Amino acid sequence: MNIYPPLGVRFTLKRTCGITAMGRIVGGTDAREKQWPWQVSLNFQSVHVCGGSLISPQWVITAAHCFPPSPTADIKVVGVEQAIKNPDYTDEGSGGDLALVKLKEAVSYTPNIRPICLPSASVSFPSGMTCTVTGWGNVLTSVSLASPKTLQQLEVPLIGLETCRCLYKINANPAEPHVIQDDMMCAGYAEGKKDACQGDSGGPLSCRVGNAWLLAGVVSWGDACGSPNRPGVYTRTSAHTAWIKQIIPAVEMSDVRVDQEPVSEEGLCPNTTSQPGPYDSVQTHPGWPHRSPRRGCSPRRGCSPGQLLISWPLAPWLLCWAFLSLVQAG
Repeated sequence: MNIYPPLGVRFTLKRTCGITAMGRIVGGTDAREKQWPWQVSLNFQSVHVCGGSLISPQWVITAAHCFPPSPTADIKVVGVEQAIKNPDYTDEGSGGDLALVKLKEAVSYTPNIRPICLPSASVSFPSGMTCTVTGWGNVLTSVSLASPKTLQQLEVPLIGLETCRCLYKINANPAEPHVIQDDMMCAGYAEGKKDACQGDSGGPLSCRVGNAWLLAGVVSWGDACGSPNRPGVYTRTSAHTAWIKQIIPAVEMSDVRVDQEPVSEEGLCPNTTSQPGPYDSVQTHPGWPHRSPRRGCSPRRGCSPGQLLISWPLAPWLLCWAFLSLVQAG
């Protein structure tokens, strides 16, 4: 993990969030113990499905599409008080791909378990800023992270919204348009090869500001994993601070200023979709999929009955204790 130089920062709260005990995502590397203490794993039938982030002793934030489309009589919640999807989320590709999970019992913070800071609505993360995405997702579409399933980390540069929209128009499939909503953000490389993938959904895109880490985005979806001109798409948490505060009034928001100028993205994407992109000649890997949310169980094929567990990596090679379960009734 790179140690970033201090950036200009102005906090309005005493920091208990975003601090680590230390100073395979496609193309990622192994994380170290205690490196990402807010990272949560959601497991279904003891299989990792989605990631999440601890934001308070009793609340986890993840992606809305990690949960069933709507409550049914076949599903009951055990071990939690509430699982609340953002009302703006309607279906795959819509805005508002966030969910808040209230735990039945609050957790105690330790060097291994800590929350990440939430940015206030005024916080802007500039294009070119290097952030880190973490998760236990696939290393390729049909290739799971190998044992001992060490948490993966990947540094990715942020990409401006208009540049991202431009990239997604290159060689676009008219039958399956990609709409980058205003509450989304993009991160990755135009040439591809390094990206989040299936199973990373709901996990954090963490950006370091000063000495603390902020949850800039939540892994949402992408068109393939590591495909050229298709950076990862994340839900921008600062766009939903009002909703988060409505659900969790006591949660603190970090009012910070990032003193980093946006990086010029000139030439990263052509101005018109009729021109080829700079990485059109790059061939996609045969294992890369078309667009899909980055959860382990596809909404199209669903998940078989079982348990959904939340666990913290007390050691990065273990998926340890769990206390949130979604089980099929009857």
